[in-house]
Amino acid sequence: MQSSTLWKFRVGLALLPLVACAQRGRPEKPTLADTLLGSLNPYRTSYDVTFYDLSVQVDPVRQTITGEVVCQFRWEGGADTLQIDLDEQLTIKGIWVDGVKARYRRVPKTRAVWVALPQSKSWAGGSSHTWQVQYGGKPRVAPRPPWDGGFVWEKTSQGKPWIGVACQGLGASVWWPLKDHLSDEPDSLRITVCVPSPLRAVANGQPASTSRKGADSCFTYRVTYPINTYNVTFYAAPDYVTLEDTFHSASGQVVPMRFTLLPEHAQKGFPYMATEARKVLRAMEHYFGPFPPQRDGYGLVESPYYGMEHQSAIAYGNHFRKDAEWGFDYIILHETGHEWWGNHVTVSDNADLWVQEGFCTYSEALYVEYYQGYEAAVRYLTAQKTNIQNRRPIQGPKGINYDQTYNTDIYYKAAWMLHTLRSIVNNDPVWFRMLRALQDSFSFKVTSTEEVIAFISRQLGGDYEPFFRAYLYETRPPVLQYGIEESDGEKRLKVRCLTLESRFDYPVEFLVDGEVKRYAVGTSWRSYALPASVKEVRPNGRRYYFLISRVE
Repeated sequence: MQSSTLWKFRVGLALLPLVACAQRGRPEKPTLADTLLGSLNPYRTSYDVTFYDLSVQVDPVRQTITGEVVCQFRWEGGADTLQIDLDEQLTIKGIWVDGVKARYRRVPKTRAVWVALPQSKSWAGGSSHTWQVQYGGKPRVAPRPPWDGGFVWEKTSQGKPWIGVACQGLGASVWWPLKDHLSDEPDSLRITVCVPSPLRAVANGQPASTSRKGADSCFTYRVTYPINTYNVTFYAAPDYVTLEDTFHSASGQVVPMRFTLLPEHAQKGFPYMATEARKVLRAMEHYFGPFPPQRDGYGLVESPYYGMEHQSAIAYGNHFRKDAEWGFDYIILHETGHEWWGNHVTVSDNADLWVQEGFCTYSEALYVEYYQGYEAAVRYLTAQKTNIQNRRPIQGPKGINYDQTYNTDIYYKAAWMLHTLRSIVNNDPVWFRMLRALQDSFSFKVTSTEEVIAFISRQLGGDYEPFFRAYLYETRPPVLQYGIEESDGEKRLKVRCLTLESRFDYPVEFLVDGEVKRYAVGTSWRSYALPASVKEVRPNGRRYYFLISRVE
């Protein structure tokens, strides 16, 4: 997700005042630009991207870029036009299809570029082709990266250029031309970044080669796995130092590790990063399986902004600080979790970003559980609960460029939803088998809310669609109402759940004089006998997320 959340800017687990910006989002009525960027029309579904070759030359003085993208794609048919996306601030110098210069039209006030393909009528379905775009200009400057993204033009403490780019929510077309829709990840990618010396550039994937282009140094990296395009990035700083290590997983996997730092931080930063990262990788592989982009390796890059989950090149700007209460580095923990949730299992529409951010936020609690036990994990989740806002649904509208990263409930509320479901299932072997199966079944694939819900229901052996719909599609969570009835010396617990989902019917724990009891709760009142001597009955709020209402 881009580390795309306001809650990531925090001290301990408390949100800073920046949370006021959390309500920023797309207008209720989508614009043409939102629709063209967020939807799948025949100009997009007509082709499937297999490979991008991105080359960009960066001028830190003028804050401009000059670039070229070659896209290899498989023809699916159904249109005589391609849609390519590029920010209006950037100028197109030419477009070629299979080496032949093509006619194109930019749709005003949008990023859409429509490229005419007269020869496509004779293309066979499944045939391979290329388009090529040369472009340049001054890219959008990030107002507050990574939450409000774009290009980052900062300075090191020595006053030298320090450059980066973060674009989750906005889309990669803010800085390079592509089919900018989450549903179409390239199978692989090459990126070459040319910068003036003594700057050194670092990008996603494996370092492949270095070369010269005039007075500039060029650095080429190769990504050998599918990658969601908002994760494509680079960093540049003077004399970046890259130190290498390896992670040996419990499964026998050997993962290359690369830590890139400013020279003045290398001596302190390398052992710190390596130690923290290794601890996170150990916990994550325990729950979710081996590190996904194993060939490309694990990377942390010291960045001029707080953090972002860029695949195999995670942005790190937390200044080597551990959380005072929990003893881990939050950016290393959360952004590494995204290598499983977001980079490995990826949604096909911004509306479904809770899958990436909710599971990743929940993985933080599992990290705590791995090292400190279940009760500590519950305390961690409880500390996060105050950040839930219940101002709009977790599930967003599909088919528009809806920026979900400003809805903090896709993180905290979604994590509590998963914690609640685990408590309802009340069978940890089944629960953790389901989490691992999600990773295995959607490995480097795109998915959706509907597909994930159906998969989880099959894995857990029940109908959990009403549960998910109650938490995802309604603004507030279910309201758990309960009360104690006394008559003729008998006591009974009456309980129901207020939600629009009529089939909502799941077991919920109550503490009856401190003893755990489970009662099936539906949308109509149900009554359960209690011991006559009982003094206190209350829902177990540490294991479930409901709004609680006691009635007399």
